[in-house]
Amino acid sequence: MSSNHFISPFSACAVIARFYGFATVKKLMLSNAIQTPTRFELYAHSHFEKLLENKQIKHDIEQYKLLDSTQVLEKSGTINDSDHIKICPHCYQETGIQLYQWQHIEVTSCRVHECALINVKNLPLYDLQESCNLLSFERYMLSLSETESSEFAEKLLRFSRLLFRPFDFIQAKVKFQKFSVQQIRFLLDDVFKVLSCPSLSETWKHLLLNHRAQFEKCGELVMHHRLDEIANSIYSIQHEYNFLKSTEEVEAKTLLLKYHGAQIDKSLYVSTHRFDSTFDSQSFSFQIDGAALSEFLGINMKSLSHVAQQNMFDAIYLCKQQDKSFYDMRKVAGALSKSFELVSECDDKFLKVSDVPNGIYDLFDLSRDELVSCVLNSHIDGIYKVNTSIERVNHLYVSEKGLKQLLKEKWNAIDEVNKYDAVRMLKINADVLGTLIENEYLKLSAKNSEQIDADSMREFVSNYLILNRKANFEKARTCEKRVTGCCNVQPIFQIYMDSNRTDFVLYDKAHLNDCCMQKLQSRFTHFSKSNIDLSKDVIIFRNKRRH
Repeated sequence: MSSNHFISPFSACAVIARFYGFATVKKLMLSNAIQTPTRFELYAHSHFEKLLENKQIKHDIEQYKLLDSTQVLEKSGTINDSDHIKICPHCYQETGIQLYQWQHIEVTSCRVHECALINVKNLPLYDLQESCNLLSFERYMLSLSETESSEFAEKLLRFSRLLFRPFDFIQAKVKFQKFSVQQIRFLLDDVFKVLSCPSLSETWKHLLLNHRAQFEKCGELVMHHRLDEIANSIYSIQHEYNFLKSTEEVEAKTLLLKYHGAQIDKSLYVSTHRFDSTFDSQSFSFQIDGAALSEFLGINMKSLSHVAQQNMFDAIYLCKQQDKSFYDMRKVAGALSKSFELVSECDDKFLKVSDVPNGIYDLFDLSRDELVSCVLNSHIDGIYKVNTSIERVNHLYVSEKGLKQLLKEKWNAIDEVNKYDAVRMLKINADVLGTLIENEYLKLSAKNSEQIDADSMREFVSNYLILNRKANFEKARTCEKRVTGCCNVQPIFQIYMDSNRTDFVLYDKAHLNDCCMQKLQSRFTHFSKSNIDLSKDVIIFRNKRRH
């Protein structure tokens, strides 16, 4: 045995137990009045050190060279290690030592004896079973150097996460440490076989698109979800390693379908919340997380959370972190089909929801989440476009008329306004607000002096033209020159917001002519410019609100 072999603390204790003829490590520890962990991977170097406090044990280790050419680790049992004890029966018979490297999940065979590793229930062992013959991937690994072989095994294990659930929207997060060595061997061998198929990418793509055929109208973003990841993973391994290319397409197809249709053991999955609702193993591959769904809908995750809380999509599991929430794509598609209908074109002007600036939301005390909800629930007119732009992405749009209608509804529904909210809505600061109150442009609420009277706020905005860079999206001085220059009407009030910011300028609308008002561009002009869509495959759905 070479001098650089690492062994776990449990393995070191097992060597001592075997030397003295103990049936288990636990009995050895108890005989020395040492408290024992409940599982082998929980043994630490401190347990081994306690044994060395027995002078006879320490003497025998040195005299009989029980642990020569080994190094005992501080601890073992990482996430990359198997939960089951693995050994090479031939190595163990020769040395009585279990090597730590055997515990790595992807290690399934011994290069020295060219045999498969086996699982055992406990150490030490006195009667050994025979090992199995090598599988195809293990025989291939013998042609690689030890370093290359190790790297190859790690890549097969990573790729196995794709094969384990080949057509799912969500990549399987599986507890491979719970697999027996035989289960890992068969899985990695199947991975090796499918990767040995030259046409694997096309075969996988065909089967996956066929499985998702019901979502074709949802666009390429949905249909091709994770396809690039799969294709890139296939290419990177096939390009790097010289496979025999021996697997026929029909065999690769059979293996993909085998793993897609396999029974699901819930205990093997990291995320148990995927099983929160009535579980149907046939529909497991249609589950999506909130991160993917927000991308499919063309909205952000915060807006999705707002919509999901209204039970529009009947989440399988809903939490504050949308990337950890789960939905059934079939139910999502069903909900959208109830709210939207396919149309050939739209004559009205529509604005991308993501393009509406925060300034609009603040002024009318509206949130982006509310706007998204109103469009999806057909409260206002909107459309859902799929396959937009050359990236084939999806976007949610609101009609300009619908947005103005909603803003009007929100404005008329405003109740007493807190001073902080008034500052946010008018895009001013506390000093300017205080000046407006002092000059009686705004009135305090009769019930609460920390609030602005709602009617006073509405009258102020209705009776006065407010020029403010943040509210108008232009410099106040630039706007003032255009308005004043039209009919020489002077502002009735103006104030610097502070020494480094633009003015706050106020006109009495009663003094202005229509031509003066037309010198100002609509706020919508600054963000509602149409973009040319280079995609030729755009599909448009309009919500079923009747116009």
